Amino acid sequence: MKKLLIVSLILLAGCSKKTTNNDYIARVKDEYLLRQELAGMDSNFVRSYVDEWVNNNLLYVEAVERGYGTNDKIERMVNDFRKSLVINSFIQNEIISRAMKISDEEVMEFYQKHQDEFILDRPVVKIGYIKSLSRTDAVALRSKILKAKDFKTAVEDLSKEQGVAEVVTMQYFDQFNIPSAELWRVAWSLNKGEISFPVRAGDGYFLIYLYDKKEAGSKADFDLIVDDVRERAIVDKQNLLLDSLITELKRKYHYEVKW
Repeated sequence: MKKLLIVSLILLAGCSKKTTNNDYIARVKDEYLLRQELAGMDSNFVRSYVDEWVNNNLLYVEAVERGYGTNDKIERMVNDFRKSLVINSFIQNEIISRAMKISDEEVMEFYQKHQDEFILDRPVVKIGYIKSLSRTDAVALRSKILKAKDFKTAVEDLSKEQGVAEVVTMQYFDQFNIPSAELWRVAWSLNKGEISFPVRAGDGYFLIYLYDKKEAGSKADFDLIVDDVRERAIVDKQNLLLDSLITELKRKYHYEVKW
């Protein structure tokens, strides 16, 4: 069979215009494909698009000539398709757009109710680190951090000191996205609140501070999965809004169901 994408007729019909405008690129009887409809379209695609439009409209004209235009089944399908478009537009504006405006408080509330469902599939560490280009600088920096007794504040204050190449105040890592396997080994061996001695990795020396570590199978911290939680919270809110709307509509309009 030739490449006649009949289904695309529904989309192509939107480009058909009954017009007296001479600025058209294709015509089948009184249906026109206007040149402006192709503006911005990839030039490599235009020819096949036009050919498809012509073929589909020729088939449509012939089908109508043979009486298929008054087919009851087709009319029902067209009506059902129109209904689905109207419903989708309604849901998009009245349900989905409202759910997308979910607040941070709602996201946190959803996490607290469903935190048992957010389980880690691999070990993770929550660490901060400071990278120095020399061991001597790293040792000096470690002494300053220990005196400060607060890693987060200390590394922010030390970030512009000589010898500091990189500062990560706080971040989650697993063994696959941490900068090196050696850093993972050292980080996992630390106790909470402990800072490592200088660790050689790549072209630098790292001081690693462990905030927390979790085994696979543990509940995931909110900060680690906040994007996933937000997505699920939005879907949950959409479902709640839709259920509430359906309940309201059942009270508003008469309906029957006969089994």
